[in-house]
Amino acid sequence: MGMPVSVSLSSVGTSRPVNLDWGAAPRVSFSVTGSSSGSFTYTVEGSLDDLQQVPSANVAWTALSSATTANSSLNLYSGPLAAIRLNASAISSASLTLRILQEMP
Repeated sequence: MGMPVSVSLSSVGTSRPVNLDWGAAPRVSFSVTGSSSGSFTYTVEGSLDDLQQVPSANVAWTALSSATTANSSLNLYSGPLAAIRLNASAISSASLTLRILQEMP
């Protein structure tokens, strides 16, 4: 994944998962930005399960960030990560965008 990928949410739930190249790139940067209006609570989740090999019902998701209401964040995850997604537990009159950039080998 050379170019940044983004997913957005405007209602409670999880975004589509983004498949990462866990075998070739050891670090992933991700940021979440929220609209300036409204309120929200979200968590960024990651998985070590390869989404192309493991049925979606069996993928184990783990929080990469604590639940937060911050309007913006920037994080670096070091180590193999097979997938990432955004999980919003509350959204009111707002939208959230998760941007992901994976280090190139």
